[in-house]
Amino acid sequence: MSDSALRLVLPTIELGEVRLRPWAIGDAPALVLAWSDPTITEHSEPPRDRSLSGAEHWIDGTHERCRVGLALDLAVAVTNDDRVVGEVGLSSIDRRRGAALVGWWISASERGAGLGTAAVAGFVDWVLTHTGLEVVVAEIGADNHASWHVAEACGFEVLRAPEANQSGALVRRDKNPD
Repeated sequence: MSDSALRLVLPTIELGEVRLRPWAIGDAPALVLAWSDPTITEHSEPPRDRSLSGAEHWIDGTHERCRVGLALDLAVAVTNDDRVVGEVGLSSIDRRRGAALVGWWISASERGAGLGTAAVAGFVDWVLTHTGLEVVVAEIGADNHASWHVAEACGFEVLRAPEANQSGALVRRDKNPD
């Protein structure tokens, strides 16, 4: 894949109960709350500065990180009130291989309601259809059963089973690469 074939933008994607959209400064309190959730911090790497100003700074950087191809981060919002309940995004974008890592989190109050599965499925479908990427990989710890369930429900296949102290990897490929 050439750099010109990679098409990263920050879209708004309507998925019924949830909407994936670019982060807004007004979402910073939801991000601060997520960064203090032990379940989220156990399975991801939030920034060192988890304050309100740190969240605002992180949000300010989302457009630039997308523009230069470092990451694509979207808020997961409930459609009826636009309340942020999670995040889904790409990182470790490998232009040469046409691949990226996908990650997500859902706030504690919304877990188990299917919003994560809807968000990840819709996001990965969009990524494989609109960005030029052909492979999306989810690296998930063996003890993160909820994320394993989400990935499998979204059509990911096991690429590498988890071992002690090592995450497993699941992959989803474009079924119709150019």
